[in-house]
Amino acid sequence: MRELKPDPAQAIRPGGPVLTGADGQAAPWCRAASQRARDLAWCSLSPPLLSRLPDEYGTAAGLAQWPAGTRAAWQRWLETADPATLPETIAELSGHPDPTGSRSLRLGRHAERLLHFALQRAEGIELLAANVPIRRANGHGIQTLGELDVIWRDPARGQIVHWEMAAKFYLMVDPQSEQSGAPDRRAFVGPNLVDRLGDKLEHIVRRQLPLGRTDEARAVLGHAIDRSEVYLLGWLFYRDGRLPAGLDTLGIAPDHLHGWWSTLDDWAARSAHLADPGAVRWCRLPRANWLSGARVAEADTETAESLQATLAQRFADPHQAHSWRREAPVMLCELEPAGPAYPGIWQERSRGFVVPQGWEDRARERARVP
Repeated sequence: MRELKPDPAQAIRPGGPVLTGADGQAAPWCRAASQRARDLAWCSLSPPLLSRLPDEYGTAAGLAQWPAGTRAAWQRWLETADPATLPETIAELSGHPDPTGSRSLRLGRHAERLLHFALQRAEGIELLAANVPIRRANGHGIQTLGELDVIWRDPARGQIVHWEMAAKFYLMVDPQSEQSGAPDRRAFVGPNLVDRLGDKLEHIVRRQLPLGRTDEARAVLGHAIDRSEVYLLGWLFYRDGRLPAGLDTLGIAPDHLHGWWSTLDDWAARSAHLADPGAVRWCRLPRANWLSGARVAEADTETAESLQATLAQRFADPHQAHSWRREAPVMLCELEPAGPAYPGIWQERSRGFVVPQGWEDRARERARVP
């Protein structure tokens, strides 16, 4: 594998204008003052991770397609909506969790919940069902086969559509596979090393989407599925923000959201060489806030120097019960002033993970597992 050496003089950047729209303006999942609006915009308007599915999946599944004009109309509605009428954030929900457990605080469930809200209000879409459990009777009782994320009707085409949604965050650890010299979907691993992009896509296409075409699903829904589609959103992170060649061969969308990942020493070295360090602040981004662009009060920001000391202490935590603190990457946001209209507010300019010592070796081993 070709080793990528960090350039201390290179400012940390996500590698492209991923936080802006086609018109050059800040994307709605970044510019809205309310996190409710930003999260909702991210789940319904941000670019997908993929531009196409791999050829080996054939034509049985496709990528999610909104009806023509629907998303533009939905964006106009969202930009004028009162944030008080929008779904609560995970932080807000955690203050008064539902005792029935129906308000899951898992990030993936939260993203699904926001998409359901959008589809209920979007013109040209009729949401029929969401989170539908599919069960089968067998000799041991009732077996739950899985769950259908979204079922909706496309009135323009007269079709019933099944979407499986996932909101994922992967770090690429091997720019090239050892076998072919081409990028490999297995090289995109989750921060906790449990999940991989290739495995997730395989699970959605081979297991979750076919579930919608079973007899059990048809009995529950009362109709057949005409289209089965993957709704995959997220962020991909590359070593020191450098995107390798050949991503298009994996079907990675050219406008996908992406950031950087670095070791603590490499991140600190580049941070120290920013052209104007005083114009940049930093924050640690909790998992509940990973979806949309960050907007942070100055009191909740840090300098690179103070953050470096905090992370060094975290990664060296000797307590036996704190192994997760030593081994887990931490997502950071590089911040810039939000502008004169928002005094004291800093907004995201780039994001990435700082990884502890040894994480990259463990990630490479995980990526090599068939």
